[in-house]
Amino acid sequence: MLAFDALMAERNVTRAAQHNGLSQPAMSKALSRLRHLLDDRLFELRDGRMEPTPRALELAGPIHGALSDISRTLKLPKAFEPREATGAVRIATIDLHQSTLLPALVARLRREAPGLDLHFQAIERHRLHDQACDRRTRPSHRANSRRGVGLTEPLWRDRLVTLIGVNNPLPLPMTLDSFAGADHAVDAGHVQVDANGKGASLVDAILAARGLTRRIAVVLPSSAGLPFVVAKTDLIATLPSRILKDLAAITGLKVVPAPLPPVEVSPHMLWHPRTQSVALLAWIRAMITETAAEL
Repeated sequence: MLAFDALMAERNVTRAAQHNGLSQPAMSKALSRLRHLLDDRLFELRDGRMEPTPRALELAGPIHGALSDISRTLKLPKAFEPREATGAVRIATIDLHQSTLLPALVARLRREAPGLDLHFQAIERHRLHDQACDRRTRPSHRANSRRGVGLTEPLWRDRLVTLIGVNNPLPLPMTLDSFAGADHAVDAGHVQVDANGKGASLVDAILAARGLTRRIAVVLPSSAGLPFVVAKTDLIATLPSRILKDLAAITGLKVVPAPLPPVEVSPHMLWHPRTQSVALLAWIRAMITETAAEL
């Protein structure tokens, strides 16, 4: 029927063959089979054109409609049923989200898609291009919300605050100069630190723009230990405020405004464009967005 539809559109065997990706002899053979099957000439050569017979004109509408219906049916996505979903979904994240977003997300996915296995792994910011995960969540500054690593979506808006021990002699409120002059603790997943102790992060970019640098005295493998180290030392640490809601009960720790210009920081969800239309992953993405909005 594809050959018939192409001949009706093109009225030329060679062009109809090209339309269907066939050779001219193959299209001629297809026409011969149709003539035999339908017991009609179907197309006759007149003035260099293949003109349809009355029988072909009668069949043209129904055949074209049937082919269009088949094409639309094949393109329709299968309805996604979360409770029927099985398999594993990988999500890479920095551990800043492991005390807030992740527990709420896991609880929701366990309720709505209990057949899914969830594999969370630590994200490596310098390998965003290489990590082939289904989803990634990482902090971002609005000006850097997309760096060529795929599609992105902000989860919420946030601001930076600073952690300081209650016995830290640093005068409060801090100025930008006293902030830069303090010794800082950072986590290796959030701030890249070179061999000379220089950091690469939003905070470091703000300081550099004003001709300032900070000493990063301690680099931890994750952010989980930051508040405990700060509480016991003269170090300070700067993190997004929403991450610190669960830390209020830690003894010996204060959360103070970061003496930085007003700047919005937001965690962003990233995913590869090739997964954009995958029903399961689109649903997971929606669950992450909705869970973040409810926190």
